Amino acid sequence: MVRSMTGFGRGVTTTRDFQLTVEIRSVNHRFLEIHSKFPKEWLEAEISTKKLITQALSRGKIDVMIYVKDLENVEQTFDINWSLIEAYRKAKEQLASKVPLEEKWTMQELLSLDQALVQEKPQLSPQDLLDAVENAVTEGIGQLIQMREREGQELHEVVVQYKEQFMEQVEQIRPFSSLAVEKYRTRLLNRIAEIAEIAVLEDRLLAEVGIFAERVDITEELDRLESHIGQFEETLQETVSIGRKLDFLMQEMHREINTIGSKNQSKEASIAVVQAKTILEKMREQVQNIE
Repeated sequence: MVRSMTGFGRGVTTTRDFQLTVEIRSVNHRFLEIHSKFPKEWLEAEISTKKLITQALSRGKIDVMIYVKDLENVEQTFDINWSLIEAYRKAKEQLASKVPLEEKWTMQELLSLDQALVQEKPQLSPQDLLDAVENAVTEGIGQLIQMREREGQELHEVVVQYKEQFMEQVEQIRPFSSLAVEKYRTRLLNRIAEIAEIAVLEDRLLAEVGIFAERVDITEELDRLESHIGQFEETLQETVSIGRKLDFLMQEMHREINTIGSKNQSKEASIAVVQAKTILEKMREQVQNIE
């Protein structure tokens, strides 16, 4: 099955204390590259996430974002940072001994101290946290793959259309392979007739025609091109990651059509070669989106 490398998936897990949302985005990339942004204390969950993605995907640049939202019904508590307040009191007394200061303390003054009150949040056990993350990631990967498969089906249809158009151009090129040699033979005969008896130079004529025929013969290139197209069609039916193989076949097809163009002796074939190259470029743009 053809799968695109572009997609998006979201997974949500709700615990007793918070709602966990994981978003996974993927775009084209030659290899599998994973970037994630997790809280630093969630290292084990981040490692597990990358492992799950590696098992599910073969190629693409993957960005993983995680969002945590406290639930409204979670009890909120605060812890007083007594050591900070005590240190502040001592500093204020030292200042008062040198500089006249108001001795009056206010609640606003204390609360304005950074970290004077520390919010305490209920903590999940490491295993509960890991399970919550893995559940959300698994859901997100599932949605991502579904989207990549939908886009992959569209890519498959477009690539097949381009392949058919390419084959039409190749079929237009094939008849000119033998015509080029015949045209050269006729031209050479006419030239020789102007300067000498053909019978005297028959061996040389055959040799010249043979050399030219070998130089402009595109039969091998056309045969290899047909073979590459056949492999391309077979690869599209495979269920594994096929993007790299398709891209390699595109390179080989481009090499053969370039060689055909350099050997071509016909104006009509030149037009078909240019059209074939244009179609190949469009095909390759689409193939580079395939996983």
